[in-house]
Amino acid sequence: MSYCRLLTTLFASSIFINAHSEGINPNAKHLYRYYNDKGIPTVSDQIGEEHIRRGYDIVDRNMQIIRHFPAFDEAVYQKDKARRDAALKQKQEDAQILRLYPSARDAEVARNRQIDTLATNIGYNNLQLQRIKRLRAEFVQEAAATERKTNKSDPNVKSRISEFDKQILDLQALINFQKAEQTKTNEEFKPIIKRLTEIEAAENSRFTTSP
Repeated sequence: MSYCRLLTTLFASSIFINAHSEGINPNAKHLYRYYNDKGIPTVSDQIGEEHIRRGYDIVDRNMQIIRHFPAFDEAVYQKDKARRDAALKQKQEDAQILRLYPSARDAEVARNRQIDTLATNIGYNNLQLQRIKRLRAEFVQEAAATERKTNKSDPNVKSRISEFDKQILDLQALINFQKAEQTKTNEEFKPIIKRLTEIEAAENSRFTTSP
């Protein structure tokens, strides 16, 4: 089915609905008239694609205009469609947010809980980092003292120091990741809390203005 033919079907269906609301008898015999490029009227008892494209009149048997429909405007339709699509998308996103967080306060609590958990982990890992750094320093001092006394180098010293260095690098990477997660969590919750605040403000406005 062509795009215009689909619109023809939709417009024809809407006429019956609009007729009731405007006091037009939908069972009465109506004609549909449009004008071609030369201004010559074409009248039929059904709506065709040309009616929609050019605009048309609903007329009675005496050619008296009952209602006029302007020519279909593709740009206006697409603009309105984009608005409707955006509104539908926003409605779907709102429903998903509200399933997770009933209010802005709930979202703030969830955000703070996640950030606090990360902060606790960061604190613990920082303590572990300082402990391993201290153990490394002590090991290096002891190894150096032993080497001075025995005048021999221990082949396992370098391997042990490498293990300490790897643990230090791994903990530093983990801490940096957790700090980045804190920032990410805060940024992810910003639009959620903002939208929930807007929804609540709109609800309060409707409540206060309702009779």
